[in-house]
Amino acid sequence: MTTRRTLTALLAVGAVTALAACGTTDEPATDATTTAAGGPVQITDDRGETVELDAPATRVVSLEWMQTEMLTSLGVTPVGAADVAGYTSWVGTAVPLAGEPEDVGTRGEPSVEAIAALEPDLIVGVTSSVPEGAMEQMERIAPVALFDGADGADPLGYVEDTFTSIATLVGAEDAAEEVLAETQQRIDDNAAAIAEAGLEGTPVVFASPYAEGANVTVRMHGPNSAFQAVADEMGLTAAVTDPGDEAYGLSYVDVEGLTALPADTRFLYWGNDDEDDVVETVLAANPVWQSLPFVQEGHVHRAGVGIWAYGGPESLAGWSDDLVAQLTAE
Repeated sequence: MTTRRTLTALLAVGAVTALAACGTTDEPATDATTTAAGGPVQITDDRGETVELDAPATRVVSLEWMQTEMLTSLGVTPVGAADVAGYTSWVGTAVPLAGEPEDVGTRGEPSVEAIAALEPDLIVGVTSSVPEGAMEQMERIAPVALFDGADGADPLGYVEDTFTSIATLVGAEDAAEEVLAETQQRIDDNAAAIAEAGLEGTPVVFASPYAEGANVTVRMHGPNSAFQAVADEMGLTAAVTDPGDEAYGLSYVDVEGLTALPADTRFLYWGNDDEDDVVETVLAANPVWQSLPFVQEGHVHRAGVGIWAYGGPESLAGWSDDLVAQLTAE
């Protein structure tokens, strides 16, 4: 497995050079370049496609919350974004939108007509953002840059690579450097807070329970997830051993599967004010759930409200802040 990088690892060699968002340190496709302020820019996206612009983009349409967040962090309000209401609910606490982008449809099913009407000079998203058969239409509107969204081999390095690629496309490399440095500082400060609280080495897991009637499935963010990579940097450990899928580090268990977690686990589950609280409405009455040591000890926390688990640097910093808030409040 590729060694994880901290969010400022690339800053050590000088000013941030925008990297192609390959998500691995083994063989980075590093041909992202800026020839001069306001001049031509070029990156290689995660499809291996070269994306060239005559000048940094100023009218950007974002088809995924990760890229919408990154643009916002860089001081760029997209002219259009997918599922603006969903962004506000799931991401907007950590990184609120500064302006009012036009809603261009759902993630994965954007409206070609709505995008074309905005006359963008760049379209960004993840590799699943553009429906099959619609790529040719999209590319007739504007250059398209697509990213995979995550890489479990190097979750933090992947976020940094994608962020710097987006920054290159909009001519905001200096802003990217500042955001990355501030993010790392917040994580470092929170690591110190965890140490001061005597919580170093505490096993944590971030989970997302779903219910169909009385049946509950729990999405677990394992050791290869960006959330756990942040927790590791803070001196915490992974309660889950299953590495999960290759991209996001996700695995799934039923309630009985939670019995494999260490007794001293801190169980953080994703909260959202617009969604039912499955822990309170379903799990609370489950005998297996009630028997879990970390439940009996009160080590269960509703966490991450308005913080995106699959977002950019500021979401990672938000998770770091929330971990400290939850664990030191026990």
